Amino acid sequence: MYKSEKIVIPRVVRFTNVIPQVRDSYAESRTCWVLNFRKSKLFRYKTIVFILLPFFSKAQNPPADNFILSGQGHYGYIISHRNNMENLIKGHIYGAELNYIFRTDGCKPWQQIHKYPEIGICFLHLYLANPQQLGNLEALYPYTNIRLNKSSKKIGFNLRLGVGLAYLTKAFDRIENHQNTAIGSNLNGFVNIRLNTNFIFAKAWRIDAGLGLTHASNGATNTPNLGLNIATVNLGLGYAFGNKSCVYIKDSIPLPVKKWESSVIGIMGVKELENPDGAKYLAFGIQANLYRTLNYKNKLGGGIEIAYNNATKKVWETDSVYNITTADIIQAGTKISYSFNMGRLSLPIDFGVYLYKKQAYNGAFFHRIGLRYMASKHIIINATLLTHWAKADYFEWGMGYQF
Repeated sequence: MYKSEKIVIPRVVRFTNVIPQVRDSYAESRTCWVLNFRKSKLFRYKTIVFILLPFFSKAQNPPADNFILSGQGHYGYIISHRNNMENLIKGHIYGAELNYIFRTDGCKPWQQIHKYPEIGICFLHLYLANPQQLGNLEALYPYTNIRLNKSSKKIGFNLRLGVGLAYLTKAFDRIENHQNTAIGSNLNGFVNIRLNTNFIFAKAWRIDAGLGLTHASNGATNTPNLGLNIATVNLGLGYAFGNKSCVYIKDSIPLPVKKWESSVIGIMGVKELENPDGAKYLAFGIQANLYRTLNYKNKLGGGIEIAYNNATKKVWETDSVYNITTADIIQAGTKISYSFNMGRLSLPIDFGVYLYKKQAYNGAFFHRIGLRYMASKHIIINATLLTHWAKADYFEWGMGYQF
């Protein structure tokens, strides 16, 4: 058993180098904001901070001599979720990963509630069986192993959830790699969901095996952006350094207070339209959420939200013959929301419908998945992905206040 230590949260990189440019579409009275990120990679650095910060702040620093190293091999295939992706799939893929893992001991109530989950950092390498068009995938991401059976068992069944960054060595290029319609940028967001098991067969050794799904895309900040969906099986070995078996704290935890929680979150995002190497358009909005606490793990609720998307304005200006007003671009909707919680970190899932939307672009329904982190009692850090069914629209970055 080890004592938890304080972790210092790094400062978030500011948007100091992003210069909004004004583009006059038809007349001086109608302008749209265009963000040109071609000359600056600051957006990517901000992405890294927002995605990794919640996980690292949840993972309290363990003693340096009390951890698990696990190496695993992967074998699988790329899922063809669009007809125009079939030409990119040349065969089965394979790769390897290295994991640095430490076990929670119950020093926080949420650790006991979730049966003492493991917190890990993974480096993953995948050969995608198409070196000319797709190259390799290199990913670095933090994750948590949520225990699905009793912690006292030598065989552990887990749900592994990970979010981070992936680097694709081959991306779309108008001249050299125009057939790569899956990935429009080298740096991408990364999500891994895995059902895995570990079997302790010796004092310090264990076997790790699992079946997982991986997704890599950039949230339409660079097009084309169909994304890569990968299914793999994995098998490997882990070795425990320091304490061979973790001593768990078991305290009595009071029943959760079932109450209503309200919050307001402001978001902004950046989107590129269908034409590759085009301009970047700013989207922004505000969300009002209301959740009912069901237990320590789950919340259910809903909300309303309003958004303004300059990319939608550009589409209308191209297709329409009349002057576009602000009222034509605004979108307002309502949603049903679910939140899975691990202490200060939550994974929200929204299913919504537009109540006010004059244009048919993207349809009548919207969806959301991502991360939220309670930086303090009231301050929320938001990093979510807005989608319309299986089509990603843009990443939403923002902050909010919980009342």
